[in-house]
Amino acid sequence: MTPELRAKLEACRTLPSPPGVATQIIAIANDPEAGIQDVAKVMALDPAITAKVLRLANSPLYARRGKVASIRDAVVVLGLNATISLALSFSLLKSWQNDDRADSLDYPLFWRCALLNATVGRVLADSVGLRRGEELFLTCLLQDIGMLALARIVPDLYSDVADQRAHDNVIQVERDKLGVDHAAVGGWMLKSWNFPDQIEQGVSASHDPSRVPKVHPNGAFVRCAHVAGLIAEQLLAAGSERRLSSLANTAQRALAMNRARLDDVIRAVVSAVPEMERVFETSILADVETDLVLEEAREALLVRNLQSLEAVSRLKEHADSLEARTKELEESSRRDELTGLFNRRYLDAFLAAAFRHVKETGSPLSVAFADLDRFKHVNDQHGHQAGDHVLSATARLLQCSVRSSDIVARYGGEEFVLAFPDTDRRTAHAICERVVQACRRARHKLEADAASRSRSPSARQRSTRRATSRPATTSSRPRTRRSTRRSSAGATAR
Repeated sequence: MTPELRAKLEACRTLPSPPGVATQIIAIANDPEAGIQDVAKVMALDPAITAKVLRLANSPLYARRGKVASIRDAVVVLGLNATISLALSFSLLKSWQNDDRADSLDYPLFWRCALLNATVGRVLADSVGLRRGEELFLTCLLQDIGMLALARIVPDLYSDVADQRAHDNVIQVERDKLGVDHAAVGGWMLKSWNFPDQIEQGVSASHDPSRVPKVHPNGAFVRCAHVAGLIAEQLLAAGSERRLSSLANTAQRALAMNRARLDDVIRAVVSAVPEMERVFETSILADVETDLVLEEAREALLVRNLQSLEAVSRLKEHADSLEARTKELEESSRRDELTGLFNRRYLDAFLAAAFRHVKETGSPLSVAFADLDRFKHVNDQHGHQAGDHVLSATARLLQCSVRSSDIVARYGGEEFVLAFPDTDRRTAHAICERVVQACRRARHKLEADAASRSRSPSARQRSTRRATSRPATTSSRPRTRRSTRRSSAGATAR
């Protein structure tokens, strides 16, 4: 603020100033030793203020806190600072609200904005969990008090502002003509009246909250006052000029408030306004189509929900794709590349877990070991490609011959292991016999590779070879190991 402007303000005898009661209340607010009796004594000087404080304390904004019947109750239920803030709010309003001057300021609109701003501040404090809701109420009420002072010393200051509801236009005119805006002037006034620092900062930084760092003790308080002013301005704006999306972005940056919470605040403010109008005996949103405001909020909510659903759908598709890919990788890491059976690493892990289960529960577990007879002869006579064919075909045969609950793994080379959970030796032996019979019936059409043809010309004349398996079965129970042996048609079961 320039020295010239400050000199004009100091010399002006018509500036708004706190009345006697308000001055005493401010003194109590700055006195750390003040108590309930001090507040009650001052407020007794103006019973009308006491009545308004009690009426507001019992309004829907505070209904959850219990019945307030006296200033003592107000202090007990609301707290000393909250009661002082409400009393000061009413005292200042009573003194200034009817002081309409013949200048360019739209006084009815000014007080409507002030009361709406205060209402928003109170609701916003609850929404963000700010415990100084009544102090924010007073701060928001006085946020534009500098306009009253500037209108006194420059009567035609606001004559060039087409719509005084738009603060950007008001501030631009103030800075163009005076080099300062009303927030700075308001802060200077409150400081000269010995208002608490947080209220002075909330007013002076209301248009530029970055002046108070977020980590400052009053950082959140200042940003709440800033956002409250923007919400009040948008509620009073004409429908075509309402910019809720821009407001939502500001609320997100300043208070980490998403659009859903902002819409909740707007609805709560619209619901609280009728009671505030009754308490202050004035009109706040009488000419505003509040249904349209709420409809805009609902439409924005619907659009946001649709966008969220679309985003969630995309994320789910991506997550499903990643999950499928992860399962595919996990499955491939457990499988033998040639045969598609479980590999040795998975088998070892499975058997370790299976034997622990056997030890804990006593349930049966059977394991069979199988290898292919004369497999080296197949490789030597027909080549390794033919051997791979036999291994793959045998793997498919094993899988088809056992149950879905059984485990078939390639142990190494032409050796396989079959595990039968919850299966006794007799049942496992019957399954192994089924495997042996299937191997006997199997026929493999083999094509010799170039190397084997050069080593064994007679191999060209061989079109089929028969591969048999020799399975071995064992049955295991906790601390018990049994084995039996019998011979059957060239296949050995152990």
